[in-house]
Amino acid sequence: MSRSAFGIIGAPVMFLGLLQFLEIMISPALPLIQQELAASPGQLAWLFTGGLISSAVSTPIVGRLADLYNKRTVLLCLMGVTAAGTLISSLAPNVLVLIIGLTVQGVWLGMLPLTVGLFRDTLPPERIATGNGVVIGIAALASALGLVLAGPLISLLGFRWMFLMTLIGTAGAAIWAWFAVPSTARAAGSRIDWAGALLLGGGLTLLMLGLTVSSSSGWNAPETLALLGSSVLVLAVWLIVERRVKDPLVDLRLLAGRSASGATAIGFVLGFASFGLVVALPLMLTVPAETGYGMGATITQIGLYLFPLGVAGTLVAPLVGPLTRLLGRRATLVLGNALISGGTAMLAFLHTSPWQIVAGLTVVGLGGTIALTAALNVVAADMPAERAAGVSGVVFIAKSVGGSFGAQIGGMLLAAGTVGGLPSEQSFVNTYLFSAAIGLLAIAAALTIRTESPTPVPATT
Repeated sequence: MSRSAFGIIGAPVMFLGLLQFLEIMISPALPLIQQELAASPGQLAWLFTGGLISSAVSTPIVGRLADLYNKRTVLLCLMGVTAAGTLISSLAPNVLVLIIGLTVQGVWLGMLPLTVGLFRDTLPPERIATGNGVVIGIAALASALGLVLAGPLISLLGFRWMFLMTLIGTAGAAIWAWFAVPSTARAAGSRIDWAGALLLGGGLTLLMLGLTVSSSSGWNAPETLALLGSSVLVLAVWLIVERRVKDPLVDLRLLAGRSASGATAIGFVLGFASFGLVVALPLMLTVPAETGYGMGATITQIGLYLFPLGVAGTLVAPLVGPLTRLLGRRATLVLGNALISGGTAMLAFLHTSPWQIVAGLTVVGLGGTIALTAALNVVAADMPAERAAGVSGVVFIAKSVGGSFGAQIGGMLLAAGTVGGLPSEQSFVNTYLFSAAIGLLAIAAALTIRTESPTPVPATT
């Protein structure tokens, strides 16, 4: 049966959009979850921590599985595991079961590197960049829609229905994938490096726990230092193991190359620099309008302010491929990262009226989609076919870790400028400017990328 590019791209993109939409809606649903399940603040925090750890651990493993085995099978299995977690969450009788469900569901993020490898193996060369762009664009749009629709949907249907709707949608995406996504060849003579997977998963778990604990206990707290120190130790052992095994989970030789290291650095810096928007902007919008710099916005209004961020990303996503052919890979990456820094800097100086905020967010939305899509296209083009998904997984993990670090730094900057219970205008300005400055490091990383794709280096065997 002939399978079109629309079907190959559409099924995983539908799945990703649904799960991104659900993830965004969890935060506004917390008061209802707390009331219905009698959850403590600490237990509510674990609703995010469990999924964060699950995503960090599973993403590189799913990427490697996609490199080695039939990507169609890996995709369907990933959808099945995610659906099981969503079902558990929808039926959870208490907060502990809900945490377990969300932790299982957190493996969905592994779909991101899986799509990079899938598109490379099954799409014509001219469609690969478009596919990667659509993935990033739909994720941005789903985030924006989730913020806008969360309040009305949760108020009308309750929090369990957001899981049930996602479950139904996931089933539909799986059926679509069953008929639309072709099988791919299995890599000959390769196997999963389970020792490397265990060490990397353990190191990332300790790291994420350390970052989570630091928000409440502080960076100098013994428990924070113990977790972060243990993470460094375990990851150091992982590096040693990966250099010695025949078939490593992550080929460090490839990761050290210009393409992979540049894309990974861009992912980390983009995640880190995003704290200016993720932490500061929603808080500033809720500040009373009488202050002169706040908008007194509700949760739904915050979603409307952030909506252009997703729309801009979605609209520009299909254009990243043609833009790259016109400007070149390096120039496209520089352009995307420059827009992110420029848009964030705009918010530092122009944030007292709605149109100024919308303008700044639109610029950031355009830049974010261009930069991340172009980075993934570099990985897809330059890595050997049997390593493209795995390296893409490292890029997404770097982005998540960078975002976790950035969120903590952003919170510290705002806390330092809090007067009378509210962050001062200058503290928001400082946060935006620092975020924009960090974003400039992504431009430096982009300059390390080759202007043309080299002949992919064979993976270590």
